[in-house]
Amino acid sequence: MAVSKENLKLRLSGLILVLLASFIVLGGGLGHYPLFNPDEALYAEPAREMLVTGEYVTTLLNYVVRYTKPPLCIWAMALCFKLFGVNEMAARLFGVGCGTILVAVVYLFIARYISVRAAVIGALSLVFAPLFVLTAREAITDMPLALFMAGSQLAFFHAFKRRSFPFAMIAYLLLGLAVMTKGPVGLVLPLGILFVYHFLRGELKVALQFYKPLIGALFVGLISLPWFILEISVTKGAYFQEFIVRENFQRFTAVVDNHKQPFWYHGAAMFAGYFPFSFYLPQILFVQAKRLVTLLRANFSRTEARSNPGENAGASVFSILAKIRSLLLVQSPAEDLYFYCLLWALSVLIFYSMSVSKLLPYTLPAFPAMAILVAGELEAAFVTSSFTRLGYPLLAMVIVYAGAGALGPQLMRRAKSLPAGIPALLRSFAAMQTGAAFLALVLLRLRRNVIALTAFALISAGVFAVYLNLALPLIAAKLEGPLPQYARVAGQAEGEIIVFDMRKPGVPFYALRRVENINGGDELKAHLAAVPVASILSKIDKLEFLKTLPSVTLTSQEGDYCLLQHRAR
Repeated sequence: MAVSKENLKLRLSGLILVLLASFIVLGGGLGHYPLFNPDEALYAEPAREMLVTGEYVTTLLNYVVRYTKPPLCIWAMALCFKLFGVNEMAARLFGVGCGTILVAVVYLFIARYISVRAAVIGALSLVFAPLFVLTAREAITDMPLALFMAGSQLAFFHAFKRRSFPFAMIAYLLLGLAVMTKGPVGLVLPLGILFVYHFLRGELKVALQFYKPLIGALFVGLISLPWFILEISVTKGAYFQEFIVRENFQRFTAVVDNHKQPFWYHGAAMFAGYFPFSFYLPQILFVQAKRLVTLLRANFSRTEARSNPGENAGASVFSILAKIRSLLLVQSPAEDLYFYCLLWALSVLIFYSMSVSKLLPYTLPAFPAMAILVAGELEAAFVTSSFTRLGYPLLAMVIVYAGAGALGPQLMRRAKSLPAGIPALLRSFAAMQTGAAFLALVLLRLRRNVIALTAFALISAGVFAVYLNLALPLIAAKLEGPLPQYARVAGQAEGEIIVFDMRKPGVPFYALRRVENINGGDELKAHLAAVPVASILSKIDKLEFLKTLPSVTLTSQEGDYCLLQHRAR
């Protein structure tokens, strides 16, 4: 479809706006707070050690082989360290870049299949979705994985609609990168969604002929298999057992690392993580279900009118499937995209809900699908000037924001570990967002529908950026406290560094050398008996025990942490 110069300028203007918002919200203040333990340190420290040791095949953590993930993100972090120095900003830069690219890709897709106005709002809905933003700003694998998995889904869809095999090759490239980011799940889930989509449309044979799966498998294999084969060989099969078996099959079928959560966990995480535009999701499900039921009833009514009485006493499952397929095949490109995204989002939700081990960012690859669905719903409401479809979710936002501002700080004060300034920030943030949602409602009443939602999205992105950069340093100060500085001091002192009774893989990142992780008082006593000098980092609740050791003296204590010195007598 040819794009006029005016429309192209409009698309470029929208893209610039969306990218600017992404840079500000996702990238602002990345280096203003230390790494969060343990998640960020589990990737940043191996990347630092990669540069120190020159070992680029097998990843290390605290100079010991670490089997849990393929190395793509660690390679990328190591490159950022090489370019920008070993610091928190560089560690988080790859995730921010992936998040920004994903926002841009979603914008371009919505602009291509729906409209530019819907694309701006849909893309911006990601820029202040809490789970999307917080994950993008972390030095972990989940945002790169979301980019590669979601990008492959969109590339496959676009390739098939245009019958353009080069876009399918882009999809295969992204699948290979997804496998190199987090293993087999980066391949299995996207291809599973694609299979179900074409099966329901009754076009599997046509799809297989177009996608050329043997070529795709070869391409994905060329990207991912060399490193896996080399790593399994170098570790004498240990990597296969630890990663392929434990981190994939066992994590899906059993509790790994104490990550057990209830079945509804990911549904709640997706709704809260995509807040506040998740308030549009229930009506999207209702509209799509109502549309399908209406079309099926009309189709069956026409069939019954042409047939003899009693000939169609009941419709079999196969006949219903045939009717669904016939309806799906005559959808408009936009309607087909909504169906594809609905199937995509629900598949991700169901897949990870079935997994026994659950973590918050797992469902992030579904967020682009939700953004496209919301953009489609807003565009339909714009066309029909429906205040109900646009305004009721905004009214719900006003109520929730106002309730959070009134009740949230009171509830938060009961949490002993919460930073002191967070309740006040929540109250102020909720007031700002209540005002933004109310302003949007007023503009809707004045029939400024597009301006209303665009203004709400832009204001919300700006407000979120400000409060995020106020809140994260407070949270980091509470959780990490003086630990980075203690680690630096210990790294410059003589003797070894001991981390006692806590899981803090970030300590070697700041100490710039290996540490001893010791758990249990008897183990510590035995170890100190063989060590002449050592620095000990621990939590304050262990201080009473540590003071009973005659060779240990307290150097400093602050917040939840303490630094001690051991010197044999």
